Formats: sequence, structure tokens, C-alpha cells
Amino acid sequence: MPWYPIDEAAKRLGVSRRTLERFASKGKYLVEKRKEGRVYRAYVWLDEGEAVGSTDRPTLEATLPKLHQEWSTLPRGARWDLVREWAPKLGVTEGYLARRIREFGQTGLQRRRRDRGGFRVPAEFRRILVGLRLAHPNASVRRLLRIMELNDPNLLQWRMGKVSEATARRVLRWAMRNPALRYALLSEEGRREAMRTWHGHVLAEYPNQMWIVDMTRCDTFVYVPEEDRAVRLRIHLAVDVFSGAVPSVVFSREEGQAPTNQLLILGLSPKEALVPGWDVWGRPERIYWDNGRVYRSELSEQIAERLGIELVYSRPRVSHTRGKVERLFGVFHQEFERALPGYAGQDATERDSSELQRLLENTRRWVMEGMPPERDPYPNRLLLEDEYKRKALAWFLEDWHRRPLEDGLSRVDIFRMCVPRRTLIQYELGDLYLLTAYKTKRIVRKNGAVQYKNRSYVLEGGSLIPWQGMPVWVLEVSVLPGQPLKVALENPDGTLEVLGNLAPEPLRADSLEAAVQRRLDRAAMRALHEEAERLREELAVPAMRLEAVLERLSGLTPLARRERVLPTAPTQTQLPKPSDTELRQALEELDGDDDLVLDPISLGDEFLRRQGLL
Repeated sequence: MPWYPIDEAAKRLGVSRRTLERFASKGKYLVEKRKEGRVYRAYVWLDEGEAVGSTDRPTLEATLPKLHQEWSTLPRGARWDLVREWAPKLGVTEGYLARRIREFGQTGLQRRRRDRGGFRVPAEFRRILVGLRLAHPNASVRRLLRIMELNDPNLLQWRMGKVSEATARRVLRWAMRNPALRYALLSEEGRREAMRTWHGHVLAEYPNQMWIVDMTRCDTFVYVPEEDRAVRLRIHLAVDVFSGAVPSVVFSREEGQAPTNQLLILGLSPKEALVPGWDVWGRPERIYWDNGRVYRSELSEQIAERLGIELVYSRPRVSHTRGKVERLFGVFHQEFERALPGYAGQDATERDSSELQRLLENTRRWVMEGMPPERDPYPNRLLLEDEYKRKALAWFLEDWHRRPLEDGLSRVDIFRMCVPRRTLIQYELGDLYLLTAYKTKRIVRKNGAVQYKNRSYVLEGGSLIPWQGMPVWVLEVSVLPGQPLKVALENPDGTLEVLGNLAPEPLRADSLEAAVQRRLDRAAMRALHEEAERLREELAVPAMRLEAVLERLSGLTPLARRERVLPTAPTQTQLPKPSDTELRQALEELDGDDDLVLDPISLGDEFLRRQGLL
């Protein structure tokens, strides 16, 4: 068959596809396009002898000594006949073959430029271009050349003409080969990442100095009886950089903030009482993780700030700095999950849908029968979710933790021997739950209720009436499912004082719950009233007459007057009012002029008018 695809024809001729296309454009080879499906494919006509014999045809380098020897013996007129004869056989042009024969007589097979490894552009241009790149690291090459042209157009001129953008890019690539220039051209973030990666900043000198945290999807399908479906769980993992031990591992259905909070609480808490042999815990000094949304969240940063943990984020699309946890994920997939039923492989091409469907049907049938142990079809069924979690945790504690290393010690032995005691801080579990809770500020209504997620809540076993109109914090503990909402007050130092749990407000006013809540509200109001009266008694000040204040401010000499008698206690009774007979007897006794000088201020205008003295 004389027609060959263009790639195969180029291979038979010993030339590149581009060279063959150039020969075909000049009419040296016949080419036609054939439609194959939706595309057109080029075919080249080759003679039978040329196509078959091309595999044993010597290369240009092997033929050059023979051609040069014959070239030297021929006269000038006959040399081009030799070139025209051998150029099609070697798949090169006539001019190229003649030039290679001449060069072979001078330098042999070595073809090297005299200025190879250097630049023909002026050194001043290279120096200024690299300096501009240092000054403007984010500017394009075209922009840098424009800056140079505006300052001095002669900088871009050399003996071959004007410097092109491609030449400027080659100069910058050459500059990047120098480690000092490469580091100088990095941004601040790039320098921090380079120092962190290559200068030991992702290494640790002792346990709990740095944890690497990451999340991946498991490669095994497990069965969830409550939902009657097969799922692939997500594994959240924390690895101690120094020892390689795992202080915390959490499995979840979806990616979110709750599994991250569970991971931190589990790593901070001692676990040997619940899981014997898992004594890897403590407060890390730094946590190194990627830029996931749950790691960049405000809640994660607040938790780390309160606990005194430094957060370090890796650069986007850079995974080699998290190699410790990435390699652990690889070992987990290959050594543990690969031997389990329901293994799905690393990608969809490795999955056997019919096998997974068979395992799912066997699992569903066994679960519907009540999961009798004597009729368990394992390993011809999928693992249940709890079974998978128990097996995975056992693999981490037994295979990974206790596997001997080069020095004979296991990872958990290294952690126990070298962990600083100052990092083994025991926190109250309730405090950790409140620390990782979602916090939402709300205003207490007049009836003592708060609104949260389109529903009203009241204080369980109490009342929020004393704090009506004041801001409170609603805490939602998402670490443990089914936890009630809590309400707290914010202290001046920023800490929270938990008042209690929140309960939904009764919807019916004639219900027993509503009656109990009304009694709690009345009791809270009575206690608030009693407290207010007690404060009023403690903070009461003596009364002061208005006339004394005015006289002191005006500077006038006060007139003689009788002192006003004030009761010393609220319970003291007032003096009895005198009768009319007693008043007449008193006036008769004061009938003399020398007895009393009537003081209008002391007696009052109303009293003098009654006696006819005004």
C-alpha cells in the first residue's frame, strides 16, 4: 500500500512531520486528505522501495564522511549532482546538505556556534532589563521594554536591529538560572514559602511543635443502614511532623466546619481512657494546612487565637510542603483500603460497577434480615459505616503507630519519649465545645425571647426578662449532634458567661409549657424588683433643701429659720397635726409683743392670712 499516514511516512523517511509537510508543499511528495469520522487525516504517497527501504537507510551523520570524501574528489560542476542525488534520500534540502558537507570538512561532525551559551545583545541592556524586573516584578515584558524605550530608545538597538520581546524573555529566563536572582525576583509570599519549604520551616524539632492537617476522600464504598445507600466517607487527619504519629482522625460524610472542630477537640484531649494505646495528644504550637474554606474560616482563626496556636497556610496549588500527610494518605489507600470489599480505586476508570452493585445488594439483603451473625456474607458485602471506622482506627493505632522504623523505635515510641510536658495541657471538654460553637448575636425581646433561624427561643428553666433589649450570644454546638442551643452574655474582657440552654418558645398560650414559662417570668420580675429596691437603699443619699442650695449659690446671708426634721427611716410615723383648740391657746399665749417676732418665712403666708395678720 503506497499511501501512508503523514506521521508514519515521516518516520519511514527519517524526518520530522514539519519537514515532510514542507517537502510536500514544494511538490516533492503527493499528499491527500481523507475524512475519518469527523476529522480529516493527511496521507502521503511513497514509493514501495523508498518506504520499505527507509528503515535501513543510514542517517545524515553516518553518511556525511562518505559524502565528504566523494565531494572532495569531484570537480565543482559535478558536486551539485551528488547533492541532488542524496538530498531526497536523506530527507533534507540540497542547500542544507551542501552546507553540512562543507562544515564536516572544517569541524567534523561537531556543529557548534562560536557564541553558543552567551548573548549577542549588549550587556547594558541585560543589566537594565533585570533591574526593571526587580523594580516591577508583576509587569509584563512588553511593559518593561516600553519603559526602556521611553527613557532611552538607543537601549533597544543593537547590530541586528531592535531587541524583540522573545529575546527579552530569554534574557529573563537566563537570569532565573541564578539562585540569587531567582530569590530576588520572588514576591514576599514566595520568599516565605521558599524559606518555609527548603530551609526547614516545615520541619519540627520535637513533638507537638507542628501538626499538618488535611482532608481527602476515601477510596472504599461503605453502606449506611439509616439511609439505605452506599457512600464514600471523607477522612480528616492530623499528623505530628516530628514523630509521624496521628493525634486525631475524623470521618465525615461531607466537608464542613464541624469535622474540623471535631478534629481539633480530639487532638487536644487525652484519649487513652476511651481508646487504650492512643496516647498521642496535646496542644500544637503551629498547624500547617492548605487554603480550604474551613481552614480559612473566621471560626477556625478564632479557635486558634484563643488556644495560642499559630496557623500557617501553604501556597495555592502547592502540595509538596504537605508531603507528610499526603504520603500517609497514599499508604492508607494502598495498604488498608485496597484489601477491603467495595474498593473503588483511585479514579473512576478502576471501578467495577457490576461488582459494587452485587456487594450492595448482598449488604442490603443482610441488613433487611436483621444482620444475623451466622448469615453474614462478608467479604461478599460492603462494610457498614461503623465497621469501616473501627477497622481504619485499628490500622492507624496498630499498623501505622507501632510499625518499627530504621532505629527500631515506632512512631508512638518517639512521641512518648520526646514530647515536651508543657504541650500536654488538659482542657475542659465543655469549654472546648463552647469554644468551637457557632456564635450569633441577638437582642432579647420584651417578652424575654430571642429569635434564631426563624424561631423564638426562651431560657430553659429560667427567664431572659431581666436582659430585655440587651445583646446576647446564641451558641450552637455543632461538634456533637443533638446538642441544645446555649445563650451567653459577653463580659467586658471578651469572655462569655453562659446563662443556660435555650428551649423553643411555647406556641399555644393555654399549654402547660406556656403556664410554666409565665410563672418563671413573674418570678424573674419579682427578683429583679427586689434587687432594685435593695440597690436603692444601699445607694440612697440625704435630702437637701432647695433654699439652702440657692442661698449658697447667691452668696446672701441666710435668714433665721427653724430646722426641718426629716424622718431617719421609711418606717417612722409623722408627727400628729395640732387641733384648732391647741392653735387658739398658742395664739393667746403669744399675745404680747415682746414674746415673739413673727417671721413670715417661718410661719408662711397662708397661716398669717388665716389669722388676719396680712
